[in-house]
Amino acid sequence: MYILEGDVWLVSFPLEEDPTRFLSRPVIVLNIEALEVLAVKVTKTEPRTDDNYDTPIIFWQEANLGFKSTARVSKTIYIKKSQFKYKIGTLHHEDLSIIQKLFIDFIESQS
Repeated sequence: MYILEGDVWLVSFPLEEDPTRFLSRPVIVLNIEALEVLAVKVTKTEPRTDDNYDTPIIFWQEANLGFKSTARVSKTIYIKKSQFKYKIGTLHHEDLSIIQKLFIDFIESQS
């Protein structure tokens, strides 16, 4: 399995309300570590107006996503490589650039 930054993968994503349970969902790869991958949650729900770190994926069709999608940058987590099922596609460089900037802003806001 070869995972690259900007890839869109289907993974076993832990539920927020019960991290011992998982749901298959797409994620965007931000960074790859030896055993884990920093990934952004993707949803087909519209961006939430009360979350400055939700952003629409403009080129969702080019990323091979089945629906208009939103990257929830505030829902970025490390996921074990073993939870990655298969690659869906690759994010357009403009979408990736926006998400990376929002991630930096989000991390800085947590300090």
